[in-house]
Amino acid sequence: MKYLAIDLGSSSARIMLAEKENQNITLTEIARFPHCAALDNAGHYRWDIDHLFGNIVEQIKKTIEIDKIASIGICSWGVDYGVIGDDGKLIDMPYCYRDARGENAFCKLHQGITKEDLYSISGIYPNPINTIYQLYADKCEGRYADKKVKIALIADLLAYYLTGNIRAERSNASTTGLLNVTGDDWNYDLIDKLGLDSSVFPQIIFDGQAYGEFCNVPVVAVGTHDTASAIYALEGLDSKTAFLASGSWLLFGKVLDKPVCDKVAFENKYTNERINGGRVSLLDNINGLFVVQRVVAENDLNYKEIDEHIDSATVLGELDVDNLMSQNDMTGDIKTQLGISDCDIYDLVKTVYFSLAKRVVVAVNCLQQVTGTKIEKIVMTGGATKARYFVETLKNLSKIDIICTKSEGATYGNALRQSEI
Repeated sequence: MKYLAIDLGSSSARIMLAEKENQNITLTEIARFPHCAALDNAGHYRWDIDHLFGNIVEQIKKTIEIDKIASIGICSWGVDYGVIGDDGKLIDMPYCYRDARGENAFCKLHQGITKEDLYSISGIYPNPINTIYQLYADKCEGRYADKKVKIALIADLLAYYLTGNIRAERSNASTTGLLNVTGDDWNYDLIDKLGLDSSVFPQIIFDGQAYGEFCNVPVVAVGTHDTASAIYALEGLDSKTAFLASGSWLLFGKVLDKPVCDKVAFENKYTNERINGGRVSLLDNINGLFVVQRVVAENDLNYKEIDEHIDSATVLGELDVDNLMSQNDMTGDIKTQLGISDCDIYDLVKTVYFSLAKRVVVAVNCLQQVTGTKIEKIVMTGGATKARYFVETLKNLSKIDIICTKSEGATYGNALRQSEI
């Protein structure tokens, strides 16, 4: 059987042809579309979804004409969403979660509800990137006042483009901070308390259910949050094993049956996201390879050159990676943190990787406090598995066994879930 697994990352979108034979799944890349958020005329970062989805839909059509496809599955980054008007079209291009409007809405929203109370209700750690703050900004700005609209998170939005049906799969919906704590429906009491319009939220569906069809091919819900699909690809996640799903973010945590919303979890900034089957990924959202990606782009580097120079490079200090969010001058922001005006660029990259590894070690210690269980192994997936220096440094600093698995973990998990439907 053949499946199309579409993984919409926040730096590139990938379309993979997955083929299952004798319980083995092989992936063949069909197309890859680099993309990034861009400034609009008002100075806000937005995603050019029409352009990106246009390329993806065209490629899907071509593939379906050539191969017999059993189903199509989509996963994507979380929190961001499109707003669909009653004419069936986007009212504008989706905002990027890194846009400053989230910070402004964060301050306003928490004048009416404490961060601790919000956490106890939703299980999602308050973070300005979360959908709840974007939606609060929509309310304050009157973005769609007096209009009949629906929101669709990014993977659900592509499914809508394909099928015409607006749904919200549970794993991605959990990143909004607006699901109830049991993870099976929207938290309408919280939505009402915040003065949000409950009619904008679509029907919740679960992994394994269908959105509809595209060209007679079923479009099915996998774990549409890419983290959920990446975790689904991993084996051996027992009580003493943590996962590290790496991409623009480093998502470090454990799989549990129920959320942990107590004071210790809150103080350690752990969040409870839903994954396949309604289970919980208790995790720390760490700013990840986005920092490296920006440095590479700003300095016209490539990863082969980095690999060749990193052993001889020098670590310049330890960075506060969680506060490195610049989309246009990451290199400058890193130098500012280090208190330097000039340095060798490979020293800078090595410093970023070192600091990311140190930050994961902090997350390990915090997770052990939250769960009361010692971590003896970390199973790792995603792009950072290819970063040899990062993996070696993490292993040396943590004194924990690191198992590197698939670099395209989200795509594999996407395909695996499709094959089980």
